Amino acid sequence: MAKPSALRFDRLFLYALAFVIFALPLFIWPGITEYGYGKTIVATVAVSILSAAWGIDAWRRGAWEIRIPWVAAPIGALVAASLFSLLTATSGRVVVQSLVLVLVFFQLLMLVQHAARDKRDATLLLFSFLASTSLVSLYALLQYLGVMQGPTEGVGLEQIIATLGNKEYLGGLLAYVVFPSIVLLLRLRSSILRGAALVLIAFNFGTLMLVQQTGPIVGLILGVVILLVLWIIFRPVEPLRAARRWLVALVLLLAFTFLVEAPSGPLNSVVGLSADGTSWIGRVWAENSGRTRSWDWWIGLEMLKDHPITGVGLGNYKIEFVPYKAKFLATPRGAAYDWYIPRAAQAHNDYVQVAAELGTLGVLALAFLVVLLPMALWLRVRRNPDEGDRMDLLLYSTGLATLLVHAFVSFPAHLPVSMLAGVLFCGLAWSPGYGTTATWKVTLRGWPLRSLVLAGVAAGLVVSVVAVRDLRANVLMGRGIAQLQGGAPQLALATLEESERLDFSPQQTYFYLGATHAQLGNRAAAVAYLERCFTRFVDEAVYLAYAELATREGKTKEAREKIEVLIASRPHEDMAAKARFLDATISIQEKDYATAMDKIQRLVADAPKFEPAWIALGNLYLSRGSRDEARAAYERALQLIGTALASAEGKLAYPAGLTAAEYADLRGQAATLRSERDFVQERLKALGAS
Repeated sequence: MAKPSALRFDRLFLYALAFVIFALPLFIWPGITEYGYGKTIVATVAVSILSAAWGIDAWRRGAWEIRIPWVAAPIGALVAASLFSLLTATSGRVVVQSLVLVLVFFQLLMLVQHAARDKRDATLLLFSFLASTSLVSLYALLQYLGVMQGPTEGVGLEQIIATLGNKEYLGGLLAYVVFPSIVLLLRLRSSILRGAALVLIAFNFGTLMLVQQTGPIVGLILGVVILLVLWIIFRPVEPLRAARRWLVALVLLLAFTFLVEAPSGPLNSVVGLSADGTSWIGRVWAENSGRTRSWDWWIGLEMLKDHPITGVGLGNYKIEFVPYKAKFLATPRGAAYDWYIPRAAQAHNDYVQVAAELGTLGVLALAFLVVLLPMALWLRVRRNPDEGDRMDLLLYSTGLATLLVHAFVSFPAHLPVSMLAGVLFCGLAWSPGYGTTATWKVTLRGWPLRSLVLAGVAAGLVVSVVAVRDLRANVLMGRGIAQLQGGAPQLALATLEESERLDFSPQQTYFYLGATHAQLGNRAAAVAYLERCFTRFVDEAVYLAYAELATREGKTKEAREKIEVLIASRPHEDMAAKARFLDATISIQEKDYATAMDKIQRLVADAPKFEPAWIALGNLYLSRGSRDEARAAYERALQLIGTALASAEGKLAYPAGLTAAEYADLRGQAATLRSERDFVQERLKALGAS
């Protein structure tokens, strides 16, 4: 019989884990630039603390019994593939950062499996997660209705970010939790708690309908099919019979919720919850979303073709996206993608992203996981004689299946709360209350136990310190950006430099340090920081900013290389015009005036409202002695400048509704336009009246 002190620790450990599972989806911190970033830091520190407590308790007991699930083998293979990807990664630090998160969430799975010693423990952890996701849903609904503010003022779907930062992330999470939550209706003995679970499941389902995300809905539908097939195979009848009233109530409540909150439901016009009259089924592949995803997939496959064995490096997809986007567009298949799509940080398909980042080694490890996971779950269900346990395992498995299906069109493996859902369901399914099948038992005593505990505590301490420093760095980066946009570049410089010092792997910080130095007139330093971006943080703005500053610094060869990549990647038309203008400017610096004239003439034909091109055209005509043509070009430029300046000043006069970034951008545009206006007026004055 376990000692009272051991029992007390087990209960405290369980409650602490339940609190983490409850708190993580809800966690947001003012000043953090991205919601998921803060959650990963909290998860890292919490897992480190709980793991240390687990190990220290085992040291106190004198033995550490660990049940390792079979999925540890393919996870280990993915870790090995990630380490090999360091050989070809542009940024090794990004690989290390990403790999630590993989290990953190696997350790969280082990903690869940260890803590849930019986069905009561499992229901506590599951109810904690259901309650948390329901509060996230409530926040989203209040944003939709305008009771709480979303990204801007207003109502509707565009205001939904909840605590996850994106309604797409919310939709996926709510789909994953539906089936495992039904375990609570089967296991709870309190009618009050069952009733609460019933309402929360229906509420989450209603929010899922409301956010109109096709991928999660498709995953949910396939989940129903998978669950029915598995139920027919294993026939766990008794738990359904025992909870039949609650299950019938759930079906009726879900049907009513669908009628009320689904966009295609007949009652939505009465309650006013539908954003529009479009059926969610009709939203499949709508508005080019499917084609956009396929663009990301093909770019990932281009990365795999170039690095077939080890990939471009774990976490490096976002770094390599722009150059590989340009490469893909140059292929016959890429020629069909003739519209603008911005840089993607993820491939919107976790399987494709594994292939791109980890190569064939990663694909083999992933295939190992995809085959072993259902096989091991199948064995756990088959070898468990208890019908109630079987039904629980089928519901956990269906939740995992929904997540795995959604991963074909999204990236739940890169979202901390989605990963929390996956490891929670997997950890509960492998908890000892459901048997020991598909696990390996390891018992440590003596020096192996003490060595592992000491190593684990040390590793957890190091990772936690780095994580907290990264969190501080992120907050400082956000503050520095605000200072820069507020017109205080000297103050922003000190803040951003402190952020860089604290950050294990600075990324966007380099871009804003470059922008800050550019504002302060330190062009050489600005160019140096932007050059660092190409191994940490790469988007179209980095290419353009670097090319502009490098051109001014006389590094025309380097500038042209970046311009060629940027233009080949088909950026937004405004950015494309600026890139083409810089290309023509380089030709002027090289005294290749004929080529410059040809480029400028084609630019004004393609972008007739781009006033810098008209100014450059006037300058070129004037250098040739074509005064009339120069005057006409300057007059056209002055007309465009006047229109643009009036628009910018009008918005600056009434800044309500503008973000700090938008206000700073408008202020910069107005200053540039005034400078251009003064220059053009001087030239026209020198030319005299027409």
